[in-house]
Amino acid sequence: MPARPAASTPSALPPERSAASLMSLRQLRLIGAIATHGSLHRASRALGVSQPAASMLLRSAEAALGKPLFERDRSGTRLTGFGRVFVERLSIALAEIDAIEESATSDGRPLLRLGTIPRAMRSILPIALDAMLAKAPLLRISVTEGPANQLVEQLGAGLLDAVIGRDLPLDAKQLARLTFERLFDERTVVVEAGGEAHVSGRARPASLRKRGDERVTLASLREREWALPPRGSFARELIDSAFIAAGLPPVMPRVESAVFSSNLELVAAGSLITLAPASAAEPLARAGRVRIITLRPALPASPIYLIYRSRSGELAELQALRSALLAARAHHKAKLPPG
Repeated sequence: MPARPAASTPSALPPERSAASLMSLRQLRLIGAIATHGSLHRASRALGVSQPAASMLLRSAEAALGKPLFERDRSGTRLTGFGRVFVERLSIALAEIDAIEESATSDGRPLLRLGTIPRAMRSILPIALDAMLAKAPLLRISVTEGPANQLVEQLGAGLLDAVIGRDLPLDAKQLARLTFERLFDERTVVVEAGGEAHVSGRARPASLRKRGDERVTLASLREREWALPPRGSFARELIDSAFIAAGLPPVMPRVESAVFSSNLELVAAGSLITLAPASAAEPLARAGRVRIITLRPALPASPIYLIYRSRSGELAELQALRSALLAARAHHKAKLPPG
């Protein structure tokens, strides 16, 4: 992890930070509410404060800072340039305060707010979370599943403590605030139904009725009927890029579904083929419900990371998560088949 800067003495604090440290939590919440709702009137209603009282709180906050946070006109309230910088940091601080208050109302039991992409729940994360719960009987864990880009946005806003996800195209400012620790590489595989005939009664296409160790190319799958996630998803971009790299146009799926487990069930029951994380497809393949098609060349593996705000690296719950993930990673690697 990157080295942490040494703590500054109070006399070395810049004027803006010294002034902000004197503001009340009530004032800070009001500033955040105005930024969210776009007007002092709507913010005061959301907080249950009279508008005159809210105006007084805002004026005293801006006086303490020595700079205006908002510009006001007939259309509403807009952040100034200084206000945008202030509120960006403030939103993270308020989310952390909310987490502290939530812990205080739960008898002090620590809470880990974790975001994860669905495929991580098919590999090392359940093992890691189970180990954490066994070691810390009072620990509570809130898990949010979703696309990596949405989870990283919530992480940056202070709504999550950590994310299990993949690398994303972030700007330099975002990268400077986040730490990425590579956990493992997840393979994505192409899957068809297992057995010689499908539940629907339709036989598998003869061109793919082969021995399990025989490899096929994307060109031979071009005319198959696919179940794929929608455009913009990681898996869809992965397979579209593979077809383009092979000099072929991307396929038009017969079925679109954003949930890979649903696509696997469709494939197991019918004549479709799909993409899935290897960790999700392999148990079904061992049960004979699906067959993994061995492509030549294979689809590129996707690195999966533990992502957290660099300044939060010393959080006890985050350190426990990191240790549990590293132990689970060793277990995961030991189970991976070659290839």
